[in-house]
Amino acid sequence: MSMEYYSQEQGFAYGEPNQMPLARITMRKLNEKTYAIDHTYVSPQLRGQGIAKVLVNMAAQKARKEGCTIAPLCSYARRAMEDDPSLKDLIEP
Repeated sequence: MSMEYYSQEQGFAYGEPNQMPLARITMRKLNEKTYAIDHTYVSPQLRGQGIAKVLVNMAAQKARKEGCTIAPLCSYARRAMEDDPSLKDLIEP
């Protein structure tokens, strides 16, 4: 069983490729310069391992690369971004 992080059409996921993801973050373009993070999910058996934080970082990296900000609509993503000084500048005011 080879677990990995990978890109999906609407965000990023963790698990075995070609299987139902065990963790995922969904994001969509709100406008030209802003992504929304709608949802972060980690299956109960994997919680507490930092997987959601990695997914938030992957979303942030994508937004930064494209010169975009993020509207973290998901409460976990908002908290993770507000608590990480390196991500605060990406939060849509």
